[in-house]
Amino acid sequence: MKALTFLGAGKYETVTYVWEERSHTTRLFPEALARIFEPEKVIVFVTETAKKYRPSESEPRYVEMLQDKLGHRVEPVDIPEGRSEQELWEIFDRVASAMDEGDTILLDITRAFRSIPMIVFAVATYLRRTKGVTIAHMIYGAYEARDENNRAPIFDLTPLLELLDWTGGAEALLKRGDAELIVEKMVTAHQTLRRMGTGTPEKLKPLGQRLRALSQALHLSRPREVMRIAHDLLPLLEEARTEFDRWAKPFALLARQIRNELEPLAFDQSDTLSRENLEKQLGLVEHYLKKGLVVQAVTLAREWVVSYVLLCRGSGDWLRRSDREEAEQALRDAAARLRGENAEPPEWFGQLPHKEELGRLWNELGNLRNDLAHCAMSADARSAHAIGQDAQTIPQRLSALLDSAPDVVLPGARVVVDLRALYQDTARLDELPHYIERAKELAGEGNEVVLTGQAPIWMYLAIAHALHGRALRLLYTSPVTGEVCIFDHTT
Repeated sequence: MKALTFLGAGKYETVTYVWEERSHTTRLFPEALARIFEPEKVIVFVTETAKKYRPSESEPRYVEMLQDKLGHRVEPVDIPEGRSEQELWEIFDRVASAMDEGDTILLDITRAFRSIPMIVFAVATYLRRTKGVTIAHMIYGAYEARDENNRAPIFDLTPLLELLDWTGGAEALLKRGDAELIVEKMVTAHQTLRRMGTGTPEKLKPLGQRLRALSQALHLSRPREVMRIAHDLLPLLEEARTEFDRWAKPFALLARQIRNELEPLAFDQSDTLSRENLEKQLGLVEHYLKKGLVVQAVTLAREWVVSYVLLCRGSGDWLRRSDREEAEQALRDAAARLRGENAEPPEWFGQLPHKEELGRLWNELGNLRNDLAHCAMSADARSAHAIGQDAQTIPQRLSALLDSAPDVVLPGARVVVDLRALYQDTARLDELPHYIERAKELAGEGNEVVLTGQAPIWMYLAIAHALHGRALRLLYTSPVTGEVCIFDHTT
């Protein structure tokens, strides 16, 4: 471990610095940190003024005192006084240069002068991201907080760096829908608390795992999963509030913002097509565009139009591939007819509201999706800016269609339940009740249910038993076996 510390120009008094059960009496705090924390090297940053300063004519300079006490461990590094912006950047460079890839660092700002503590804080944040530096502690020897026995505490300011991590994670989640950074903090906090024996939160890790699942569903354009997971997260956020206040205070301050993000997306009937379902999906298209996720917005908008056509038709299974292909073909015919081609949509399509607008929109969404899918690998490819501008008009056009959507409901008769998606990392027997409840929610009532995915046999058996009487038909499928019927109540 390297210690990075500073010496100033001032008459320092002798005091006993205290850290937990360890202490050391000295007038030079860098000596105390060397004795208490035992770093292999003590890098001391000194200005020209500090370098020349001696407390009295009869005493050596502070740097010489420190070298005498700590020997070869001390490495003085000259820095400018910091009287200009250029000098501040020079200080930044010299502090950064003192750290190598993967170093473990102890940062001391006790004697850092003027704006230097802010520079050190910025360097620490920067190097954690760019060089993989680990900040073991950022400390301050609080001479002014000494007690009647002349003992001064050493304050650990490392939580300030942790707060930056939490803030960065929340920003990534709120701005881009990327939960990975904040989930990493939540899982790490859970594991640290469990290892230290200071109490184990029950909701923190599951909440993190659900946020990660939401993020994956968002970025992989899985609207039904997004709606379902968002619905599950809302009560979990509420239940975990006391744990945030106790073990993850930074997240407690951000939980309200995250809840506000989730509420418009949450829907517990995501496998049933209805006007409300389409409204939620439209909200997700808008959500994507706000986050700059244009590819996902365009992809979902195209599927939204197919679902809208099926809802207006009022029959079929909106999740069955053949039914969706039939609707897509009708849209292609309508679009081709508008282009002057010899095509005739089916009779039922002619009864739909806005049939000409549907044809135009299908043409435009198809061109937009193809442009995105082919990654501009053509001479006449449109610019990213032009595509982004076109995408921004999509929500308004979908909203105009939604106004005429009928008040009917189309169930998705076949529901595929991926058991691998029910757990993170390793399936745990003690979490089986949660897996069962989640599978029952996904399966719904009276549907044909297909179980698939990598999972232990005990999970398959328990869930199959739980779905008996709820599913109309239950099947198992894998690449090896194909579909295998477990039970069939249709006959």
